[in-house]
Amino acid sequence: MRGCRADPSLRPCVAAAVAAAALLGIPVTAAQPISLTPPAAIGAAPMPAQNPNDGNQIQVAPLQPVDASWSGPLSQAKGGLPRDMWNGTSRRFVAATLPQLQPVVSPELDSLARRLLLSDAIAPVAPPATGTANAPAGSALLSARIDRIYALGFVADGLALIDSLPADAATEAIDRDRVELRFAANDGAGACRDVSDRIAHYAGPWWARALIACQALAGDFAEASLGQSLLIDQRAPPDPEFDALIRALSERRPIRIARLGDPTPLRLALLAAAKHPLPVEALAVADPAALAGYAGNQAVPPDGRLAAAERAEALGALPPEALAALYGTITLKPEELARARRATRPPTDAHERALLYALATSGTDLAARMIAIEALMADAERRSVFVPMARVVAPILADIPSVNADPKFAAMAARILLAAGSTAAAQPWVIASQDKAVLLLSRVALPGVPQIDAGLARNAAAAAGNAAASPRADLLYSLLVALGDDPATLDDLTPSALTAPLVPGALPNAALWDAQQRAAQNGRLGETVLATLLLAASGGHLTPEPLLLGRAVSGLRAVGLDSDAHALALEAAIDAGI
Repeated sequence: MRGCRADPSLRPCVAAAVAAAALLGIPVTAAQPISLTPPAAIGAAPMPAQNPNDGNQIQVAPLQPVDASWSGPLSQAKGGLPRDMWNGTSRRFVAATLPQLQPVVSPELDSLARRLLLSDAIAPVAPPATGTANAPAGSALLSARIDRIYALGFVADGLALIDSLPADAATEAIDRDRVELRFAANDGAGACRDVSDRIAHYAGPWWARALIACQALAGDFAEASLGQSLLIDQRAPPDPEFDALIRALSERRPIRIARLGDPTPLRLALLAAAKHPLPVEALAVADPAALAGYAGNQAVPPDGRLAAAERAEALGALPPEALAALYGTITLKPEELARARRATRPPTDAHERALLYALATSGTDLAARMIAIEALMADAERRSVFVPMARVVAPILADIPSVNADPKFAAMAARILLAAGSTAAAQPWVIASQDKAVLLLSRVALPGVPQIDAGLARNAAAAAGNAAASPRADLLYSLLVALGDDPATLDDLTPSALTAPLVPGALPNAALWDAQQRAAQNGRLGETVLATLLLAASGGHLTPEPLLLGRAVSGLRAVGLDSDAHALALEAAIDAGI
């Protein structure tokens, strides 16, 4: 804009400003005065007023506020999904499907969900009228997203995201999640500081009880009792379970707490402080964040935390190495170890699994160690947690040689390492196993089109016996085609697959099925991943339905997530017992 000073009419400035506005996509109306404020002048002293009758003035429409509802700690360089992952996706679709994400025993689905929810991305586009139930404004979408981050147990990452938000971005729901996540991180002091800072802004029984819990944890039982009396006076809905937890903490005596209908991180922190054991039924209903918090709470003896730790690890809320470390802290009696060495039997509880883990990790008797590993993994398979447990056990195999190994154990070792993602380390065990099913798994694990020999796949399916041969053939057919194999090369597998029985009610609703397929075909990455997460999960586990698994795998490959597609196919095959 060098000509501005030379021409007092400012016509060169006007032309340059209009051109700049057009490049930026800013609407310019010639008939209206336009005010041009350079970015450097924002927040500075106002410019002198200009004559409103001057037709050469330029007014730039204000920029829309930045939508930070999908800002996050994971850049693409750190393993996140691309910033444009929501390009072409309607915010209505995300608002409708996001709340359906639930915890699932599947390391691959857990990894995909983590990357989806924590990626730093441009938010999905909102329609012109926002703020409705179907098209939430930025704050509503952010709240829904953080709610799922908490629900799936991404504790540290969830706190990092919330703490990075501007002060005015927090809603009551986000502030409540912040408190619960701090308790899940065993940061009771931080959680209670958040309660103290925010309780003046929010009314309601939840905040009142959070304050009462903090007072009780600090030993201020008089204030806690006063708070409970005020809740009664205000006719707040009763909460006998919460009252029992406060009483157990204040009276320091055994109080029967048979169940916890809502075992949140806050409530489990009270339970741990009262030195009360976790009710068995709470394991099945507690969210992953609460279980991870209880598993890491040093106020609870290690043996008392084991079951919660196993469940949290299976759901992806606790790292495998944390469960392994907890196994290593369990005090085992010499007679227990001696009995276990003489006759290893299937474990019946978490303590016995810790015993097997101890046998598997120590001693010079390799035969005894391998027997313990086999028993531990057979139990994991029975409990439908083979793949999560494989990540705990895989490091044990590092000092066990594969040379001249028993083929049966070699097959188990290969499956463990493949399930844990250690494909290269698994190869010597694959060779030592001489097992065609294991060879099939090793090929499925490798990125790229596997080109599996149909006879190999047929033999892997038939190895299960007549009753399971057809369902496994159907699963393998679906997975291999989804991974890029030509169906014409699977003729040997097709007849058996065609006789697989139909599973009633196995398909999802038509809208979700269609949405995932259209998103994959059009390269809408975020939408494909979100729909795939819902298609591939069933009852807290990876779905066993071949058609859904095939659709999930092919959808991931269509948007360039080939490694994830292979990992999901491998997990599905292992879950099916192949």
